[in-house]
Amino acid sequence: MRSASSGRAGSAPHDSRGARHPVTVMAEQMTDVFLDLGYRVAEGPEVEAEWFSFDALNMDDRHPSRAPERTFYVEHPSAPGRRSGLVLRTHTSPVQVRAMLGTPPPLRVVCTGRAYRPDPADATHSPVFHQVEGLAVDLGLTMVDLKKTLDHFAASVFGGGTVTRLRTHRFAYTDPSAEVDVECAVCRGTGAEDRAEVPREGAAGDAPADPCGTCGGEGWIEWGGCGMVHPRVLAACGVDPHRYGAFAFGMGVERTLMLRHGLKDMRDVVDGDVRFPLGMDEFAPGRPRPRPLPRATPPTRAVPAARAVPDMETIPLARGHAARAARRREAGGGLTRSQNLRRRIGHALAGAGYVETPCFPFVCDAAWDAFGLAPDDPRRAALTLTNPISPREPSLRTTLLPGLLAALGLNLTRGNPAPALFEQGTVFVPPASGDLPPVPRADRRPTDDQLDALNTAIPAQPRHLAAALTGESSWARAVDAARTAAHIMGAGLVTRPTEYAPWLPGRCLELLVGGAVLGHAGELRAGTVQALGLPPRTSAMEIDLTAMEHLTDLGSR
Repeated sequence: MRSASSGRAGSAPHDSRGARHPVTVMAEQMTDVFLDLGYRVAEGPEVEAEWFSFDALNMDDRHPSRAPERTFYVEHPSAPGRRSGLVLRTHTSPVQVRAMLGTPPPLRVVCTGRAYRPDPADATHSPVFHQVEGLAVDLGLTMVDLKKTLDHFAASVFGGGTVTRLRTHRFAYTDPSAEVDVECAVCRGTGAEDRAEVPREGAAGDAPADPCGTCGGEGWIEWGGCGMVHPRVLAACGVDPHRYGAFAFGMGVERTLMLRHGLKDMRDVVDGDVRFPLGMDEFAPGRPRPRPLPRATPPTRAVPAARAVPDMETIPLARGHAARAARRREAGGGLTRSQNLRRRIGHALAGAGYVETPCFPFVCDAAWDAFGLAPDDPRRAALTLTNPISPREPSLRTTLLPGLLAALGLNLTRGNPAPALFEQGTVFVPPASGDLPPVPRADRRPTDDQLDALNTAIPAQPRHLAAALTGESSWARAVDAARTAAHIMGAGLVTRPTEYAPWLPGRCLELLVGGAVLGHAGELRAGTVQALGLPPRTSAMEIDLTAMEHLTDLGSR
C-alpha cells in the first residue's frame, strides 16, 4: 500500500482488505449511465424547507406524504413540539426543483443522495435510503422519450436486452405518471422457473412450470416511478409549461442493488456489518475489477437527438465512444469538484484497508455523555425531530463519530476481525436565527427575496470524513487517513497537539488547514471506550471536508 500523504510505501491498518460500500458504488454506476448521456449530477440539502419538498412539487397540506408517519419533521429550536418548516427530505426531488430554479432550459440533471422516511428497518424498508432521480427539460419531450431512456437505463444496470414496463399510477408532481417495472432477470418476463431437467417417464409433458421465485410469477419487478413533470411544478420553478416539456424518474439505490444481486433483506445492506461490502466480490479493492456495465442491444437512442440529449451525447453507436465516455468519467465530467474529490477519497481509503460504513444520522444524549462533552459543548446543540423513529434518538448528528463508533462496536461484537471503518457524510448544524422559512405561492416562481429567505432558514450541512479503528498505533493511522484526504484535496494539513473530548490527552491532534482547525484525530479516552463497549487503543478521526475544500479553493485564487 502507498500512503497518499507521503508518497512512500506504508502499511494498511489491520487486514489490508478494504471496500467502498456497495450502495455507494451502485449509486455511482447508476449516475454514470447519465453522465455518458450529457447529464450533470446535482445535489441538495438533506434537511430541506417544506416548500421545496412538497409545495413546489404540487403536494399541498392535505397530501398523504406530509403526514407525520411518512415524513420526519424538524422541531422548532425555541418551541418544543412545534414544527420549524423544515423536514428531512423524503425524496431527492427537491434537488430537481432547485436545478430548474437555478438553470434555464434545456436542462438534464441526475440527482443522487440520501432520503428519509419514518419506516422502521425491516426486510424491505429502512428509515434512511438512497435515490437516483433524473430530470430532462426541453422542447417537445414526450413519454416515448422517457420510455426509451428508461430502457437504456435498465439495460445498462441489469444487462443487455433488459426492458421496462410502465404501469399507470398517480403522482402529484407528474402527469401522466407511471410506476416502472423492470423485466425479471431470472425468468426474462415469462413468470416461470426455468426447468431444465428432463420430465420423468409418465409425467405430463405440458405440466405447468413453477412460478419464478424472484418475481413471484409476474415476470416483472417494480423498480421506481416516473412521468411527465406536472405543469404546476414547472410553473413553480419558473419554467414555461406551454413551451417546454419535462420528464422525471426516480429509483431507490438499495432496491436496485438488491434486485441486481438477488439480496433478500434490506437490513443486510444498511446495518453496518463489514462482511456485506467485503463479501461482494466486484466491489472489493484487491479483487477483480467490477464488470463493465453491459450496453443495451440492439443499440438505440435513449432520447431523440433534438430533445433531451444532443447529437454528440446520444447513446453510443460509434466505435470508441465507450472509451471516450470512460475518459470523461475519469476526468470528472458531469461531476462537481466536490463530488469528484469524494469519489477519489473513498477509493484511496478503501485501498488503504478501510471499509466504508454509512451510518444513520440519529443520535441520543447518551452518546454525548459517553464522549464526555460539557453541557455547553456546541456539539450537543442538535436539530431535534418531532417524530423520531425512536424516542431514545431524537436528534440529528453534529458529528459522524457516534454512528461510526457504534458500527465499530457492532462489528467487534459479531467477531469481525479488527475492522477499520470510514464514512463520508453530512452533519447538521442548527441555524443561528431559528426563523421559520417562508411558504411562497406554488403557482409561480418565488421572488429572489423569497428564495434567499428560504435558503437562509435551512441549516448548514457540511460533509465530514471520519474514521474509526482499533489496535496498536491506530491513532497514528487515523491521522494518516486525514492526511490522505488532504493530499487528494490539495490541502496542506498541519497537526498540533491539543486536548479535546472524546480524545485522550497526549494522544490528540488538531487537524489544521490554513491556520483553521478542521478536525481532530487520536486515541479515544478510556472513559469513552468503556462507555461504548470498545476495546482499549480505539482511535478515531473526523475532519470537515466542506471547509477544507473551501479553503483550498480560496488558496488557489
